[in-house]
Amino acid sequence: MEADTPADASQKRDRGPSFPFISLEKAVERTAQFYAKAKRFEARIADAAGDWGLGPKSSGTFQTVSALLAYGLIEDSGSGEGRKIKISDAGMRILEDKRPGVREMLLSEAALKPKLLAEFATTHWKDGRPDDTHAISSLKFEHGFTDESAHKFLRVYDETKRFSNPSVSDKVSDDAGPGTEDGAKEERTKQDGGGTGKLKSPTPPKEKGIHLMDGERELTTGLLSKEASFRLIVNGRIGEKEIERLIKKLELDKEILADAEDNEGEGAFE
Repeated sequence: MEADTPADASQKRDRGPSFPFISLEKAVERTAQFYAKAKRFEARIADAAGDWGLGPKSSGTFQTVSALLAYGLIEDSGSGEGRKIKISDAGMRILEDKRPGVREMLLSEAALKPKLLAEFATTHWKDGRPDDTHAISSLKFEHGFTDESAHKFLRVYDETKRFSNPSVSDKVSDDAGPGTEDGAKEERTKQDGGGTGKLKSPTPPKEKGIHLMDGERELTTGLLSKEASFRLIVNGRIGEKEIERLIKKLELDKEILADAEDNEGEGAFE
């Protein structure tokens, strides 16, 4: 690997730390556009740029490729003009796997693949991020971000966390009232469950008094009925096998409950 030249080092300082320039939600949309045309085959980056409506050598094209690689949605091979990309197994499953809980699990994993997003989500802001003013100051003066990159990182971080785990409600700026763009988005989120059109399912409020143990995380949450909701708390790595075992366990519990209801019904007519 070649060492950075002084010009490269200066550019990195001006740019701040490296992170995906688009959120996970936008990256999944870009992946879907690429997959619709290329399927599982490799494609030149210039051809992928056309799928995204971008110029083959534009900065947006290469930033998009870098972001999709960072989230683990695509793989690449080769270099220069011969560099090619293809959708990864994780990227394809996010788009195609319809089994309950699998997509949510994969999105949670993808959100933590970029090093900087994972660092802030699991370490610096694991208990919820501070409001915008404090977050921006921390990014600039403690973590080496420029003013512009700090604002961009905060947007990517918030959008990615909401998309990968919509039950999470991070702290937001006190300035974001209903009259601002951020406030309008927050207001829409309260009214219809999400301002993106993809997170419309209402999510139950977090129950007070429930604290996660070390190593635990909330994989998914949702409504079972008007009176019932659920939260799935997991510990350790959760993959396809673990999800399948969970499904089998729930199916067994369903049979047990059905037997109990049948027995109650029989007793009522004795």
